[in-house]
Amino acid sequence: MAPHPAFETNTVEQKVKTLVNAHLKSILKKENLLVSGVKVAMQRRINAQLHLHADNQDLNRFNRLKGFIMNPESMNSPAAPYQLNQLPYSNFPQVAGPRPIFKDSPFYTILQHLTPVQECKVREATRDTIECKIILKPDVADKLVSEPDLRVMIFCASEPISHFSKVDIAFPHQVEIKVNLDEVKANLRGLKNRAGSTRPADITNLLRKRAYYENSMTLTYALTHKKFYFVVYLVRQHPVEELVAKLKSGKTISKDQVIREMISKAQDSDVQAIGSIISLKCPLSTLRIDVPCRSTICTHNQCFDATSFLQLQEQAPTWTCPVCNKTVSFEALETDLYVDDILKSTPKTIDQVTVEPDGKWSRISEHGARPKPGHDSSDDDEDLVEIKDPPRVTAVKNEMANGSISMRTPPTSSREQSATSSVPPPSIGTKRSVSAVIDLTSDDEEENPRHPKKSATPAYLTTPTYSSPGNGRAQPVANSLGSFGPYSGNPPAEPNYIQRGYPHR
Repeated sequence: MAPHPAFETNTVEQKVKTLVNAHLKSILKKENLLVSGVKVAMQRRINAQLHLHADNQDLNRFNRLKGFIMNPESMNSPAAPYQLNQLPYSNFPQVAGPRPIFKDSPFYTILQHLTPVQECKVREATRDTIECKIILKPDVADKLVSEPDLRVMIFCASEPISHFSKVDIAFPHQVEIKVNLDEVKANLRGLKNRAGSTRPADITNLLRKRAYYENSMTLTYALTHKKFYFVVYLVRQHPVEELVAKLKSGKTISKDQVIREMISKAQDSDVQAIGSIISLKCPLSTLRIDVPCRSTICTHNQCFDATSFLQLQEQAPTWTCPVCNKTVSFEALETDLYVDDILKSTPKTIDQVTVEPDGKWSRISEHGARPKPGHDSSDDDEDLVEIKDPPRVTAVKNEMANGSISMRTPPTSSREQSATSSVPPPSIGTKRSVSAVIDLTSDDEEENPRHPKKSATPAYLTTPTYSSPGNGRAQPVANSLGSFGPYSGNPPAEPNYIQRGYPHR
């Protein structure tokens, strides 16, 4: 038959090995046992007496002897002996001074403390380690196994601490926590420059959930400029789904109340009331709102989703409104029935609505354009405007369609030049001359005809063209200017030479 959990002796025997001779002799005197002998002999007598009380099922004597072993200092004081309902960590004395009172949170409720308050002294240039034991009573160990919402968490705060004000959770900036030699993986810093955004460290999964088992915990910290205090609590956790259900069944902002507030603002003579747009998407998750809520201290009608907001606060409790950044609390959150009615009356494709100063609202289409009252989509074709071509573009289109493209005819000399230069001598360069200019603007309706574009190379810079009449001597041919180039007289000796000069006046 397995021994009763109340008579568990392994933890107590391990504690006996750590006691000094003076404590061992005092325990033996209390139990009326032989005091003489070496240390090992005295330890064996105490362990034998402990097993004797356990075998006889004598709970009172067993707890009395166990109390002496777990707290040997109590034998020298008139304090009551160890009892079963007493937390078995009295070997860690309470810190003198006020106990930190932590701010309330909707995500957990503190039930009882499992360790005394431990003080972390100032260590400006060094590091320090605080050790403590977490010993669970039988009822606590059983509930931790059977009830998943019960958790064991480490709470920490920095000075100043008083009996009259509640403090935020704050761990040292450089800290490492280990439970049973396993490192605690948790965010112990919170958000940067945001006091109160740190959560307590959950160590439930690292504990040995056995009655009277000594779970060891070490907290190592460094470079602190003020004192810190930490304690381990047993808490009951409240999930987000439970809080949302509580919010929906709690206080609400009625639809009539919202409309009355809108009309009251519209009647203010100093304010010109105009329609406003309310988004049906949560500003946190950018998804359609499921449970619309807002704080009673906020003056805006824009809501946010309760589930998304509480999930964010569970990870980093800032408790600020995502719309106006005012500080809010869970107790001040209420469901807005006006926005809830809009959500139920519109399809999921509608993301925004327009709210008039009198409280009436209208849809905004999926493309963001608000439909006009009485507008018929079948009349959309009447709103089309035909853009007519200007007269000039119309004339060009007509000429191209008829195939009659007008061309400006150059002077006769220019035509002769083009005909002669069509078969240039081999010694002459292959540079093209300006041929014909196409005129697309010769319309009778146009007031001033458009002049042809000038050649990229001026005529006075072009190379003169020569012909051979048969006497073996080259003769200059008139260019497009009707002359023989800028200079009269004999042509240059070499045909490829480009004669440059001033234009003929």
